Amino acid sequence: MPRLAWVAAALLWMAAPASAEIFKCAGKDGLVVYQNFRCELDSLGSLPSAPTKGPPAELKPAKPASATVLASSADRPAEPRVGMSAEEVRAIWGEPTDTFNDEPGDGGRIETWVYGSDRSVRFDHRSRVIEVTKQGS
Repeated sequence: MPRLAWVAAALLWMAAPASAEIFKCAGKDGLVVYQNFRCELDSLGSLPSAPTKGPPAELKPAKPASATVLASSADRPAEPRVGMSAEEVRAIWGEPTDTFNDEPGDGGRIETWVYGSDRSVRFDHRSRVIEVTKQGS
């Protein structure tokens, strides 16, 4: 009887309905890419690499979402914050106008991204923000 219970449990597990949200996106060089996260994201947990006005009609989700687990763009900060990654800063402020590296006496490496004459961001050796500077703030 225990063997029959295991077989029944396995059959029930395999018969459980599975659902997934699949997105058809335009990849590099115009290739079509299917992925399980929104097209404007580079990977799960990242911010968009380039602002978009929304995907074209043919690149909408293949199946409507029943529940959204990713934060909406309204939840995204408008300014870089300490602890953010370089990719997150690039998604918010774009490419820096200038960059330079510094090696303070403690042996670590500090990278600074400059945005014009009024904004800069400093990163530690792990490419995490340690300081955000804005003139007038």
